[in-house]
This record gives sequence, structure tokens and C-alpha cells, in this order.
Amino acid sequence: MNERVPASVFRPRSVAVVGASSNVDSPGHDYVRSLVDFGFAGPVYPINPRAPEIMGLKAYPSLSAVPGDVDLVISCIPADGVISMIEEARTKGVTALHLFTGRFSETGDAKAAELEREVLRAAAAAGMRIIGPNCMGVYDSTSGLSFRPDLPKERGDVAFISQSGNNSVELMLHGAARGLRFSKVVSYGNALDLTEADFFEYLADDPETKVVGAYIEGTRDGRRLFEALRRCARAKPVVILKGGRTGAGSRTAASHTAALAGQRQIWSAVLRQAGGVEVATFDELIDMMVAFAFLREEQGAESREQGVRTRVGVVGGGGGRAVQSADVCEEAGLAVPKLPHAIREALREKAPQLADWVDNPVDQSILAGSGVSGARILEMMLESDAFDALIANVGEDWVLGRPDAIERMAHLVDRFAAIGVKSTKPLAFVLGPADSMDETKWRAVSGGQQRLTDARLAVYPSVDRAAAAVARFAARGAPD
Repeated sequence: MNERVPASVFRPRSVAVVGASSNVDSPGHDYVRSLVDFGFAGPVYPINPRAPEIMGLKAYPSLSAVPGDVDLVISCIPADGVISMIEEARTKGVTALHLFTGRFSETGDAKAAELEREVLRAAAAAGMRIIGPNCMGVYDSTSGLSFRPDLPKERGDVAFISQSGNNSVELMLHGAARGLRFSKVVSYGNALDLTEADFFEYLADDPETKVVGAYIEGTRDGRRLFEALRRCARAKPVVILKGGRTGAGSRTAASHTAALAGQRQIWSAVLRQAGGVEVATFDELIDMMVAFAFLREEQGAESREQGVRTRVGVVGGGGGRAVQSADVCEEAGLAVPKLPHAIREALREKAPQLADWVDNPVDQSILAGSGVSGARILEMMLESDAFDALIANVGEDWVLGRPDAIERMAHLVDRFAAIGVKSTKPLAFVLGPADSMDETKWRAVSGGQQRLTDARLAVYPSVDRAAAAVARFAARGAPD
């Protein structure tokens, strides 16, 4: 593991929240509540000179009053109190300091920037590493660390590092709805001390993490970031959303986390050479993390070695959707071959009227009343050497329009899910978003998505997003 990141960052034996509060609308309350709700195993010490207890825990007037040592301090106090807090923390053996506290260099104020530098010097002299300032801090599903009480509690194998606190929360909440579960998440803000490079190096060696996502606005040391990213990308997939790609974005990044955004072309070249997968939007970030978490890797690797376009089979959707699916797949860089002869002959035995009619993408409306289901054709495609990857549309409108839509959707999804868990090829499912005004349709789609994600399958809201993810997944190669 990276020696720059002490064990107390992710696995502290005890935590003190300085600026803890009984006010349910305050960050100082949320941090205490999160530790309690997530079942942090060690002592939690709320620090508040005016409260006898917070969340059922004894509160202490100061760090000095805490019995025993403290590994990690979470600071929710104003910036002008941090220096004195560090001096006090020094006497308690603190080795990691998370500064939720903001109003430092990100303000653009010279005095605030100088105070930030003083904080760094004081922490270094005390032997403490700093996460932040101006950040949400650390989530660790094993130790029970969390910066929000509403984050997923289940252990997972996906990690995320983010310069933005809000993005870290949104990524976890939206990603959880797509089946992602997390090992570690770090919101590191201004990166005064511990940086994105430190966390990439740490995660490269972390046996609990299989996929890494990142949101980065800027860096102070481009060379070190490149080396750390390359090391991490050689060990596991790394997906990166770069903030501040435009002039307006760069200005906003500077006021957000004091980040030096840099030129877009340089960043893209660095990420590509290091082996990272660069994405342009938040949705694409989640899509690719889902792809690397749930799609089968082996077949994609074979396709890359062959140096040919990945051949995709698409099942489901009516005539119009079939045409659009063919378009978006080819536009994403995938090949859309015709239905092979062997599958046509197999169809001829079951439904001779379909044999010369159905093609790839499979028009679901053609199959009505034929005795042949889209699920069965999907199985045939998975068994065929003609396809490297598959996309399956589930949740057709004909299902959602029936009075028993919830039950029919569950049955249909379970049939497809059983195929998905046995697949040895990348198989992405498309289930449209549950944005219907009809409660039954909403429940049917939501329930279907839950069943697919519970089976650890990759689910996308549209064919174009599924196609883009499958293409990027198959094309990922080793770092230059």
C-alpha cells in the first residue's frame, strides 16, 4: 500500500468529530449520524463544548477531554479554528485529519490561501495527513466510515475518488440504482496534502477494489498523477471524468477547489497514455463504471487482440427501435452482422415463416405469436461464434400496457436475467427509465431494474448508451 496514505484514513480505530452538533441540518450532525448508522466499530467522539450528548453518544468539550487516543479527526469548524485544533489533536495521537472545513484557497482570497498553507505546515509538524480541505471525506464499506447516512451500506468492489463532494454523493446514489456497490470513496477537495495521485496509488494495490472511477478538476503535479494513474490502470480499469475542460469550466473549477484545470488536449493525451478511460459526461462515467463492474471481460479482450470491430447482436424492440439500434451501434464503432445461417435454420424448424424475415437487430414485433421469444434468440446469439457482444431490450411497451404489467415484467426480466448470469460474453440490458406518470408502469420498470441489478447485470436506460459502453469496454487496451 501507499505509505503516504496512513491506515487511519480508511481504517481508523477511533474518530472524533470536531464541531459535532445536535442540529439535524448541520454537517456536524450528519457525520456523527453516519458513523452511528453505518456501525463504525470503534469509539466515536462528538466534540462540542455546549452539548452533553449527540446521537446518544457522550459529547466532549474538547479533543483534550477525550479519553484515550484518536486516529481520525473530522473537522466541521470554521477555518480560523483549525490551527489550534491541530495543536490539540497532536496530543491525542491523531494521524489523519479530514477537513470538511472550507473557505480556504478556493475563495481566491490571499489571506485564506496563506491560512491554508499554515494548516499544511502545522499538520506536517504534527505528523498528520490531510484529506481536503473543502471536501466530504472518506467512505469505507468495511470499516463503517461514511460522510452521508443515506449512502449504500452493502460492501462492493468499486472505488471512486472525486475532487467534488457533491459529485461523490451523486455518483454513489445514482450508481447504486444501477447496481454499483462501493469499497472506498474519497472526496478530497483542495488536495492540500493527500492528492488524487496518492489515492490512485493506494487503490492500485487495494484487494477490495476491482474498478476505479474518478472525477478530477486539476492537479498540482502532472508527472506524478501520470505515473500513479498508469500504475492503477495496469492493475484494474480506471474511468475518469475531467472537470474544467472548457474555459468556463476551468474558471469554475478554480473557485470550487482551487484546481489548476490545464488544457483539455494535454489531459486527454495523459489519460490515454496512462491507460485511463476518459469520459465526457457524468452519465457516461456511471455507464462505464457499470460496464467494467458487470460485463464479462474475457471476450472483449479477445476482440481487442484480433484488432477487429466488436460484432454485436441486438434483441428486442419494435421495427423502429431495431432500425435505430442498428444505427447507434454502428455509430458507436460496433459491427452489426446479419443473422447467421445456423440461427436462421434453427428458427426455420420452429417458425418457418420467420426464418427469412427476422434479422439482427431482432424486431420483437415480428416474433408475436410465432412461438419463438426474444430470449430464445438471445440464447442462440450467445452460443454463436458470429457475435462478440449482445444487447438485450427488455420491458417492451406491450408488456407495460397490460393490466398485469408488474407480474409480466418480473417474469420477462427473470428469463433474461437467467441468461445473463450464464453469459460468457459482454451482455448489456436495456430497460428504459421509470419516468412514467402511470404508477403501475413505474413500479414495473423499477422492479425490473432491481431484479437485473440484483443479479449483477449491466443495465442501461437506452440502446445508444448501452452501445457506447459496450464499444468502449471492448476497446480498452493496455496503457501505452
